[in-house]
Amino acid sequence: MAQTDLETLVEYLRRRTARTHVGLWLMPLNRIGHEAEIAVRLGVQALDIGNYLHGKLPTGADFVRLSAQKVIETLDDVASSIGQSDCVLVYNLDLLLSGIKDEERQQIWLDLFNRFPGRARVLLIAVPDTATHLLPSESLHKKWQDDSRLA
Repeated sequence: MAQTDLETLVEYLRRRTARTHVGLWLMPLNRIGHEAEIAVRLGVQALDIGNYLHGKLPTGADFVRLSAQKVIETLDDVASSIGQSDCVLVYNLDLLLSGIKDEERQQIWLDLFNRFPGRARVLLIAVPDTATHLLPSESLHKKWQDDSRLA
């Protein structure tokens, strides 16, 4: 299948016909900073994952040791929670991914592709389309595309 548009991807994810309810949006640079507006237009909740993770830190802590497991646990927490919408536009994940080794980063993308069935909310992961070094490998990118989970 061909890469789909954003609105179609959100509709597809919300139908929950795929086993896993995570989509990937390769966000154009001119959309950065407009995530909240885009979320409103799509009827989804916007979530800055960096701020979310920072808000979960223990009192007095300023930093978290990032790992693939910590990123996946954080995203699973978001997907498993009840919120303003059944779909969450997760942005600024690229900032977390940039601090993780490539092998672990690819494991995150594989987990996002394969895990998260039956969660309370759908995740729409937004990553700048120019951050090619942070995106899934070419073969995994093709899987996202073939599964109609890429916009």
